Amino acid sequence: MAIEKWDPWQELVRLQQEVNELFSDFFNRFSSTKEISFTPQINMYETKEEVVLNVALPGTLQEDIDISLEDDVLYIRGERPDPYGTIAGPRHIEELCYGYFERQVQLPAKCFSEKIEADYSDGILNVRLIKKV
Repeated sequence: MAIEKWDPWQELVRLQQEVNELFSDFFNRFSSTKEISFTPQINMYETKEEVVLNVALPGTLQEDIDISLEDDVLYIRGERPDPYGTIAGPRHIEELCYGYFERQVQLPAKCFSEKIEADYSDGILNVRLIKKV
């Protein structure tokens, strides 16, 4: 029997993923939209003039990403295809996520919906929103 080092942070991440999946499964039962396969990771910060988000979406095509702003909530939706498709044998470790994704972010300030700037480079979607003064 091999001795494995216990990582409490990994356990917390696993627990968070399980809770997220539980809530996602529950709410998707009542939704007519596509089932969400994963939620992309983000960084968000605020300057005096704008709110900036960096969204990790490696392997996603730019044309498969949709951004919208409704009631101070930014919605980032899209789909990332599985480049490996169906694999004949069992997958022993599967940590990369593919399929439909959605992320809803409550913005820390009111922003102009018509002044959203976004660029996608090296798998990172950078979104800039101009704040209302």
